[in-house]
Amino acid sequence: MKMTLSLKTKITVVFTFLFIFLIFAMLPFHHMQEMHEHEKVTNYYERLAQNIKRKRLSPEDVINYLQNNNFTRARNPQQIMHDAKRPLIRTEGFEVIELEQSFYLHVITPNFKILFKDETNKFERNFLDVYLFIFIVILFAFIYYLIIKNINDAEHQLKSRKLFLRTIMHELKTPIAKGRIVSELIDDEKQKNRIITIFEKLNLLIDDFAKIERIVSNNYTPNMFGCKIDDVINRSIDILMLENRDNIIRQNISTKKLNVDLELISFAIKNLIDNGLKYSTDAKVIIKEEEDKLLIISNGAQLQKPLHEYFKPFHTDTKNKTHGMGLGLYIVYSILQMHHMKLEYEYRENQNIFSVVYFHLL
Repeated sequence: MKMTLSLKTKITVVFTFLFIFLIFAMLPFHHMQEMHEHEKVTNYYERLAQNIKRKRLSPEDVINYLQNNNFTRARNPQQIMHDAKRPLIRTEGFEVIELEQSFYLHVITPNFKILFKDETNKFERNFLDVYLFIFIVILFAFIYYLIIKNINDAEHQLKSRKLFLRTIMHELKTPIAKGRIVSELIDDEKQKNRIITIFEKLNLLIDDFAKIERIVSNNYTPNMFGCKIDDVINRSIDILMLENRDNIIRQNISTKKLNVDLELISFAIKNLIDNGLKYSTDAKVIIKEEEDKLLIISNGAQLQKPLHEYFKPFHTDTKNKTHGMGLGLYIVYSILQMHHMKLEYEYRENQNIFSVVYFHLL
C-alpha cells in the first residue's frame, strides 16, 4: 500500500509540473488573442473617426452620419462616463468607451460633446484560447484519472508507468507543436523568443521522458558505432541549448574513440554537465580526460548521500530550488550500464568530480 501511494505521489508531481508549464505556455497565446480583439475594435473606430474628420461635418451632420451607421445618442451620458473605465481608444476629437459589453463613441469638439452608443458592433471575443486550455485540462484530468485508477498493486506499477509516460508524450506533442507555431505570430520579438524557448524546453522534456521509458523498460536497441570523445562532448553541449558556452572548460580531450550510441551517451554526459552548471558555486564546469575516464568537475557542496542513492528514480535529496525531478543521475546510470561503463564520484578540494569510466576503447 505504501508503494502504491508513493507512485501516485510521483505521478501527481509530474502532472503538476506539466500543468504549470501549460499555464505559462498559454499566457502569451491568451494575451495575443486579447490584443487581436483590441486591434479589431481600434481599427473600426479609427476608420470611423477619420471619415468624420475628412468630411469636416457640422454637428448636425455628425449626428446624422452616426445615426445612419447604427449609432444612437446615449440617454445618460454623464452616468456612462462616470461608470466607464479609462477610454479604450483616445484620439483627437474622439474617445471610445466600453461599458457592460457595449461600445460608446464620444465626439469631442470645441463647440459640442455628444456620446453615441454603437447598437450593432459588440466585438464578441474569440475564446479559442480558453476552449483550448479547458480541453487540455480536461484531457490531463482524464489521463490522470485513468492512470491512478489502474495503479492497484505492486505488479501493476511498471505497466502504469509505461501507460502514463506514453499517453502523456502522445497527447502533449500535438498541443506543444501547435503552440510553437502560434508563438511565431507574436509581434514582440523578445516575448516571442521567450515563449518559443518555453515550448522547445517542454518538447525536450517530453523527449527526455521517452528516452527514460525506453531505456528502463529494456525496449531500446543501442545504435553502437565508433565516436570520438570530443564529438560526444560537442553533442552533449549542443543538447543543453546554452546561450553562453564559455562556462564549460575543456582540458586534455584526446582523439580516442568509443564504441557507443552517440545519442544516448551524449544525453548522459549532458545530464552530468547540466547538474554541474546548476549546482556549482561559480556556474562553471570543467570537462577533463584522464586515462580511461572522462571527468566532469565543478565547485560546490559535497553530495549528502552515497552516490548509489542517487541512482534511484525520483530521489528526494534536492533542497536547491533549481532541482529537477530526481531523475538526472538515474538516467546517467541506466545509460552507462547499457554501455558497460561506470560512474564514480569523489569530493576533493571543494570540487565535485564525476568520472565516467569507459573500459573499452577502439
